[in-house]
Amino acid sequence: MVDHFAPFLCCDFFNILKGEKYFLTFDTKSQNRSENIMAISINRPKRIPLIFFLGIGIPCLLLGYLAFRGIRNDQALLEKERTNEDRKVLELVTNSVEDKILKSEQAFLSVKTKSLEINQPDLFILLDSLKNQNPLVEEVFFSETSGDINLPAAKLLYLPGRITQSYSGSSLTPEFIRKIKEGQQSEFQEKNYQKALKSYQREFENVTDPQMKGELLTAIGRVQKKTGSFYDAEITYKKISLDYNHVQTAGGVPLGLAARSELSSLYLVTRDTLTAIKTFLNLYEDLVKGTWQLDKAQYDFFSQHIKESVEDIFPKVLLTGPLQPFQNAFSLLKAEEDKQKNITERLLIFRENAVVEIKAKVISDPDQLRSSIKRFTLESGDQTYLVSLLNKFTGNESQGNRIWGLLLNTDYLRDSLLRQLIQNIVFSGKTRWMVKGRDDKTIMEAGDLFSGPVTTGINFKGGFPPWSVEIYQQSPDLFDTVLFSPRGIYFYMFFLLAGILIFGLIITNRIVAHELELSRMKSDFVSTISHEFKSPLSSIRQLSEMLQSGRIPSEEYRQQYYDVLVEQSERLSLLIDNILDFSKIEEGRKKFDFEMVDISILLEETVSIINDQVRHKNFNIQLNIERSLPLIMADRAALAQAITNLIDNAVKYSGESKNVLVRGFTDNQYLCITVKDFGIGIRKEEIEKVFERFYRGGDELTRTVKGSGLGLTLVRQIVEVHHGKVTVESEPGKGSMFTVRIPLEGL
Repeated sequence: MVDHFAPFLCCDFFNILKGEKYFLTFDTKSQNRSENIMAISINRPKRIPLIFFLGIGIPCLLLGYLAFRGIRNDQALLEKERTNEDRKVLELVTNSVEDKILKSEQAFLSVKTKSLEINQPDLFILLDSLKNQNPLVEEVFFSETSGDINLPAAKLLYLPGRITQSYSGSSLTPEFIRKIKEGQQSEFQEKNYQKALKSYQREFENVTDPQMKGELLTAIGRVQKKTGSFYDAEITYKKISLDYNHVQTAGGVPLGLAARSELSSLYLVTRDTLTAIKTFLNLYEDLVKGTWQLDKAQYDFFSQHIKESVEDIFPKVLLTGPLQPFQNAFSLLKAEEDKQKNITERLLIFRENAVVEIKAKVISDPDQLRSSIKRFTLESGDQTYLVSLLNKFTGNESQGNRIWGLLLNTDYLRDSLLRQLIQNIVFSGKTRWMVKGRDDKTIMEAGDLFSGPVTTGINFKGGFPPWSVEIYQQSPDLFDTVLFSPRGIYFYMFFLLAGILIFGLIITNRIVAHELELSRMKSDFVSTISHEFKSPLSSIRQLSEMLQSGRIPSEEYRQQYYDVLVEQSERLSLLIDNILDFSKIEEGRKKFDFEMVDISILLEETVSIINDQVRHKNFNIQLNIERSLPLIMADRAALAQAITNLIDNAVKYSGESKNVLVRGFTDNQYLCITVKDFGIGIRKEEIEKVFERFYRGGDELTRTVKGSGLGLTLVRQIVEVHHGKVTVESEPGKGSMFTVRIPLEGL
């Protein structure tokens, strides 16, 4: 048996390793010599970076330094050019804002020049329409010779001061006053509501003054409500709201507003909740629209009354179905009221504080105001007003002498017009801008403002608006300067040479590292194969000598020795076949002979042979074959070798378990062969590596198992030649299952 393998060791096996002859015995001198050669090979790559640096690195650095000084000058020039460009950009922004303001002023001036031919109501309607078309104008105003400021197009929620109304008709005769007092005495003192009602109704028919008729209807509705005549009271209040809506009482309260408020409360008394909510919300909407002219106290009273009434209704009813939209509408009305209140307060503050400023402008330069537009900024508390006084003119008889002006919309000018202009013109991603007001207070800025000096800043012409726009530019970095500098060619050369240096260094190190890795793998492979050959040969020789000398205790032991000899011989044959076939496949010299193969017979023969080889180890290789497996086109010998390698691998890594399960079955369009053991298993991170050549498991348990590291690699190569694939499922401590899938068609 030894003589049979000796020629192979001297010829075939070592020819695979490209003529390099290694011996199975090693002496100390040759080993030390190999270690010295390896040390020289490892130290050699360390000198490569030094050679590259001296030959290329130093000239590159010198070239870069010479270019750096010139590029710094180009960088300063680039900063100056950028500053000039920024100033032009800011001038374009400020001029654009100036043009927008001037166009708005000219539009209103054109209307003002025609005002002598237009009556006052139509003029106010025209100004309101023009204001709505021009978002830059917040309000139009005029100042009378008395100094009062009027806002003809403004819709204010309320007016300052207290509104009162006096009777103007001829109905206030002593007899009328006496009868009214009799009715009030019957209602409030005697509690005789029927008598009071008749008195009020009789006097209502006798008077003609709208104010008195409205107040008498209010008294009639009040008495009807007290007597429980809710239907009649409802009719009365509706008549007041329709016919006397804007008629005011002596206290200045609009009769329509009071009547609709009473009507809403009347619906609550009659438990008509839905109608009450509708009426309250309609009244609230008209109140927010400024339908009636009220003072602040009157407005606050009715607004608070409506909101308290509505908020008291909602918790008492289930907010589902038809009531939910009313609650949403109520919330929107409250938000709109807050908005209109802010506008009203802002305009009232302007009316109060702008009088003195306008007079000062007119008195200081009345002639200039006749021929040009005068602008100024008025600040009061946290409010800022941008005012544009138009030319003074003498109106018609109904209009008198007035100074017209525009109150510009500061929010629109800042947040919409100016911001949009800056964002459209200042488009560089490295440019940051800021708008500042008086006292350097930041009004608006771009996001992510970096620290640094202001490169360019500009104020609006005439200080109107009283803002300044500043641009911050980052200093041009070296990369930008290189791109635009004529001396950048030096840096390009530097980068090119540095790239060549780094690339050459990486390639050289990779080549050397690859060669060292191949050398290590060859050494490990030869050492492993030497051990793999030496162990079975030693067993064969020892058992052969025992059989030859007749030192066998019994026939049973003799048979066991024969079994061991056969197993070790087959192991050597399998190892040799794996090495030879792997070498041929790697070099492309392996020829496969495809024919129709019955997998059932192939599995039975292969499992039977291996069972005979390992029966002395008490292994049980079970075979489970699906009935009527189809014939496939395959290389019988190669496929048998792959299955043998899988079973041999399962036997080696079964650990304490002595069972291996082999199955053959079909799955869709594939013929499947599985080999399952119940041994030590494979770690998850190593599953993808088991098919790599020369790979052995990482833990101590798997490293103690004999093997060349080529068996599974050869399995994968053979299966891929058959257009199939091999997969593995494993769990440490529970075993592994390898599955070969070969397509039934397409070979």
